[in-house]
Amino acid sequence: MATGTNTSASKIATIVVLIPILLGAWYAAPWVLPMWRWQNLDLEQIARDHAKDGYTQKRLEQEFEMVLWYNPRNNSKSDPCPYQIYSCTPPFKTIYPEAIDEDKLLVRVSALNDHDGQGISDMWIGVIPAERMFKVIGWRLPPGSLGKAPGRQVVLYKGMSMEKLELNKAIPMADEGKLLENDDKWEDRYDGWDP
Repeated sequence: MATGTNTSASKIATIVVLIPILLGAWYAAPWVLPMWRWQNLDLEQIARDHAKDGYTQKRLEQEFEMVLWYNPRNNSKSDPCPYQIYSCTPPFKTIYPEAIDEDKLLVRVSALNDHDGQGISDMWIGVIPAERMFKVIGWRLPPGSLGKAPGRQVVLYKGMSMEKLELNKAIPMADEGKLLENDDKWEDRYDGWDP
């Protein structure tokens, strides 16, 4: 009888220890795993919904290396699409030949981290424009995807790929960015934001 009691007590103790460990792992997982992407991204469904615009699952699976610039309109925290694509490799037009040429064009987008579905944390965003440039690897999804603003593409980037650009590279890029054409006033890209 004593042996059975010891076995039951050890099983209960194991369960009592495992439950908090598993709960902790569940809440810590988004720091290292793309939990949000696994739970919310269905490329097949997005491709079906946007097939008329030329989006296919194969095209949507293409990864791009991009430089994102946190450049909200009027420096407003209420801007639903505060990020602009400064550069994209491979060029978007090579995957979507029907798209416009984005060379020397700032393209405003919504940007989401595939770990938690949020944008780049405010703690990474500096005060001067050069401190707001980030290199990411990710996917370019159709406008309005994942519940984001219509009229603007959504960039879903790999959270572990995000890195801040060094100032010696970012300063000349930010200076050039002030002179580049911008798609903010294009009627077909209206995202509901007004100054």
